[in-house]
Amino acid sequence: MGSRLLLQAVTFGTLTMVLGRCGFASPDMKLTKRRVALVFLVLAIWGLSAYIARPLYLPFLGEFLICADLLEKAGAIVVLAGDDTVGSRVSEAVSLLRGGWSEVLMVSDAPIAWGVTSAEVARKQAVELGVPPSQIIAVPGKSPAGRGQLLDSTLSESRLLLAECQKRKYNTVIVVTSNFHTRRAKRIFQRLSRDAGIRVLIHPSADTSFRVDHWWTRRADARMWLLEMQKLAFSYVELP
Repeated sequence: MGSRLLLQAVTFGTLTMVLGRCGFASPDMKLTKRRVALVFLVLAIWGLSAYIARPLYLPFLGEFLICADLLEKAGAIVVLAGDDTVGSRVSEAVSLLRGGWSEVLMVSDAPIAWGVTSAEVARKQAVELGVPPSQIIAVPGKSPAGRGQLLDSTLSESRLLLAECQKRKYNTVIVVTSNFHTRRAKRIFQRLSRDAGIRVLIHPSADTSFRVDHWWTRRADARMWLLEMQKLAFSYVELP
């Protein structure tokens, strides 16, 4: 019994001391409560204002993911793997070919399903859009080190494609990828292209996976934005 009373006394004393330091056990307790209430009121007003004003600032967060370089004549137009179901990346690349920005279409040959690679799908679409097969280059989806590793990230794909462009002595290339993917792709390609001596220009394609207008009102677009922001942040760890 004595130990229990002692424990209660110590607990009560400690709680009184903590509350006293926080101002809740002082004569000014009412004033402290008013201050806390005022803080919660200000936070509530700020939160409500941020919610109401979201159409004013959230579009900029969506546009942050998108970047586009001024185009110039290039040795090749490179299409990254991971196109949407309607082939937006390939369609945009073919439009650039028709515009005379290059005469070569380069794609990575990464597997996307059993027995199917991205290069096979891209080549078929490009040919149907009028591109001669002789203008299409498919780069095998293995690491430049030749270890037979399949492409599993933008970083591994960029290393593979830049090595091929360097081998073909391309000084400038245009990289076409989905709009939401352009900022991350630009950072990775530009960091790697310094050693390769290749000028990389990033060009976005409209993608059905992410529509920048009111992206926060659609679950799929919001999920894509959050995922891409996480990948962008990780790219700074993966490639400092």
